[in-house]
Amino acid sequence: MAKTAIAYKEKMKELSVFSLICSCFYPEARNKLVVCEFEDMEVKPINKRASGQAFEVILKPPSPVSDAAHSITSPPKREVSLEDIQKKLEAAEDRRRVSSRTIEPE
Repeated sequence: MAKTAIAYKEKMKELSVFSLICSCFYPEARNKLVVCEFEDMEVKPINKRASGQAFEVILKPPSPVSDAAHSITSPPKREVSLEDIQKKLEAAEDRRRVSSRTIEPE
């Protein structure tokens, strides 16, 4: 019974935080049936029970969005010099030599 009471208290804290977040986004008065409504989501209370509260979360269909608005630009390419390439090749060769020594039986 104590675990149920603790779980209920935690759920009520979550509900309070959720209500606070909703009120921050939509401070104006709303219809009493709708707990919270975002652009793409609506939360309605179903009923209150002794075991807790039930909510219906309604997700709205995605709206058409242009790809240009979400295009991600790649970072600028840095110049790679011949010395950098040579150093990387030498490091790779060193790694191959070290790994082949550990694999070969003596």
